[in-house]
Amino acid sequence: MDETKRVMCMDQKVRLNINLDSDLKNETAKMLDSLGLDFTSAITVYFKQIIKKRKIPFEISDFRYLSVDEVAGANWRDNLDGIEDEWE
Repeated sequence: MDETKRVMCMDQKVRLNINLDSDLKNETAKMLDSLGLDFTSAITVYFKQIIKKRKIPFEISDFRYLSVDEVAGANWRDNLDGIEDEWE
């Protein structure tokens, strides 16, 4: 596709409707306003980064802290009395 046709295609606008939690929308609007951006500009930047990087431009993970029971097992307290320490 030559450059003229590509630019013409990029100029065509479409509407994107999404559903968001109202608190998330309001908090995001405040943050974007402080950055001098509106929703359209922010989403456009986001989409361009997806295309440029060929991935979501940030890490998405299910990171969480594990409890002691999950790491050491549910019965980890059972033998605490048998451990000798210098605190007594």
